[in-house]
Amino acid sequence: MSDDEKLDQRIQLVASSSFGRDVDEWRRGQQDLPSRSEAIRRLVYLGLQHEQEHPMRMITAIVRPHRYEAVREALMKLGVSGITATQVQGFGRQRGQTEFYRGNEYQVAEVPKIKLEVAVSSGMAEAVIEAISKAAGSGKIGDGKIFVSGLSEVVRIRTGERDEKALD
Repeated sequence: MSDDEKLDQRIQLVASSSFGRDVDEWRRGQQDLPSRSEAIRRLVYLGLQHEQEHPMRMITAIVRPHRYEAVREALMKLGVSGITATQVQGFGRQRGQTEFYRGNEYQVAEVPKIKLEVAVSSGMAEAVIEAISKAAGSGKIGDGKIFVSGLSEVVRIRTGERDEKALD
């Protein structure tokens, strides 16, 4: 927003007190924001700018192997056109697991998981996150994690199509 631009539009915002505290805390870290309304204007502008720069999202999910089919079906129902699935190993809070082999107990440090990667438009990201959470969740430790990151560009190698056209 330029300095010459006149601020003549009033927008009413109803928010929780925790939202106000978060805005005020962020504002204190800035050098040039004299008011809460100016901080909210800046945050909205930054959000819009981020959305323009990253119109797509890369959603990476780590799920239990036996839940993969359910997650895949849920994503297909949403209209997700492509999924990359990789068998991986790792650990989180569960710190591995105990297995028995020929009567002996063994401690396995890494647990097998499936890593899913899905590139979607930003408007579809929340529905994808919800679908993965419902299909993969059991409420127990080890259900997995979902990571969301901005995706600034996608190119289909065969045709050269870019961005959202390349996602279909």
